[in-house]
Amino acid sequence: MTEVSSTRIAEAITDALLSGIVTISADAIICVDENQQIIFFNEGAEGIFGYSREEIMGRPLETLIPDRFRATHADHVRKFGRSDIHARRMGERGQISGLRKNGEEFPAEAAISHLGNESGKVYSVVLRDVTERRRAHETQSFLAEAGETLASSLGSDDTLRNVTQLAVPRLADACAVHAYHGDRFQGVAVSHVNPEREAEVAMRRKEHPIDIHGNHPVAQVIRTGKAISLSRDRPRSDVTLELPDVVDIFDRAPAACLALPLVARGQLLGVMVLYREKRGYDDNDLFLAEEISRRAALAIDNARLHEMVHVGIRARDDMIGIVSHDLRNPVNAVKMLTGVMLDHQRDEPLSSEMVEYATIIRQAAEQMDSLISDLLDVTKVEAGRLSVSAVPEDTEELLSDALRTLAPVASQKSLKLRLNAPDEIPRVLADRERIAQALSNLVGNAVKFSPPGSEILVRVSVLDAEVLFAVSDRGAGMNAEQLSHAFDRFWQSSRTDRQGAGLGLAITKGIIDAHGGRIWAESREGEGSTFYFTLAMG
Repeated sequence: MTEVSSTRIAEAITDALLSGIVTISADAIICVDENQQIIFFNEGAEGIFGYSREEIMGRPLETLIPDRFRATHADHVRKFGRSDIHARRMGERGQISGLRKNGEEFPAEAAISHLGNESGKVYSVVLRDVTERRRAHETQSFLAEAGETLASSLGSDDTLRNVTQLAVPRLADACAVHAYHGDRFQGVAVSHVNPEREAEVAMRRKEHPIDIHGNHPVAQVIRTGKAISLSRDRPRSDVTLELPDVVDIFDRAPAACLALPLVARGQLLGVMVLYREKRGYDDNDLFLAEEISRRAALAIDNARLHEMVHVGIRARDDMIGIVSHDLRNPVNAVKMLTGVMLDHQRDEPLSSEMVEYATIIRQAAEQMDSLISDLLDVTKVEAGRLSVSAVPEDTEELLSDALRTLAPVASQKSLKLRLNAPDEIPRVLADRERIAQALSNLVGNAVKFSPPGSEILVRVSVLDAEVLFAVSDRGAGMNAEQLSHAFDRFWQSSRTDRQGAGLGLAITKGIIDAHGGRIWAESREGEGSTFYFTLAMG
């Protein structure tokens, strides 16, 4: 075999392989002549556009293009053929719209090239259908948006409303969410493509209550716990769209309906019903609707739990207020009477034993009064109602007054209370009584955990536009886990002797937060703890 014949055989094999690849390619490969008549149409093009090769050969390229682009398309192709560029992408960002045989438009990526001269020009188009890719992108974007929208509301009514608004018009021309829990309906939210119809549709729902044993789509979902899909073209005997509250959604019965259960933590919370006026639902619609219903159920459940927590907090606060008010009267009476017993001049003085008992009773009453005040304060802190009247205060006087009161408490435990401050301290914006309370809580906490004979150090320094306060002790310190809970209410570390109710630090944090300051703690086991807080300069 000669070298020339071998080369020709190789070229023939290559041409055959290329022809086969082009023919069976999943992408559409289309060639047109200089008159833009189709002269080649591969199997990929047949699958994408729906035309057979025999149907489309010789027809103009504009057959595959939506009407609105046909007027300008041919001229664009001719201009491209006269240019020095031999290949480029088509459309904006390489994407165009194609037209299938059945009239459906679809998004596509396409590139065009040309060969030959003006009298014998051939244009080749390679086109890929990106419908599924765009749909997947749109679905992910929609679900991400839905997650943000549903997370933005914590009230049950707002959440129900958000669910219906998410569905219209992306999934439905109208959407109704029926809240159903504990074997009874608990409300309904409605959205419609025509906002003026929403009130009317909602009213019809109330005028025609759903019979749980009837053939309403909502009743069917509640009984079975399963999603159902209905359409005028596929009627069912056990459920119907010919119902007063359903027909009135549009001018006649909807073309299609999807009803889905809203289930969270194994409990049915309601039913979401989607209605379309003119077209049905496909598998992709069902997938998207199920994803929305799953997210909606979680959002509704979270909203209900949030409301339950707030109801519980309000009930607790009311109880604390009532109990505190009712307790204060007898506590004050005990304090007053023991004060009279201890302070009154008598002809016959009380015995030492009676004085001791009266003193213990008075101290217990004062502790009760302090606990009542703490309970009221921590309730205000949690509700965001702890008010302070911050005015410019002399920092040195503020510290002196507070430490003068605290020094006896420290000395009772053989502790030294020391102040370390610069000669000139800027004034601070502070509520004098509240800051004295905060310092008392911090120093009292240090006294509680300091070993006898050790020192408690109160330091003051200037930090930018703030004044920094620090209270340090030489106690057992805290590990990282204990430190993370230091400002939690009712929390006490295992190192305490369980004195108090564990409210002091939580109240102190609330006081500093109300001043617009910062508060934090540093501690190491065996090395003691330091609590810091800042106040703005006055």
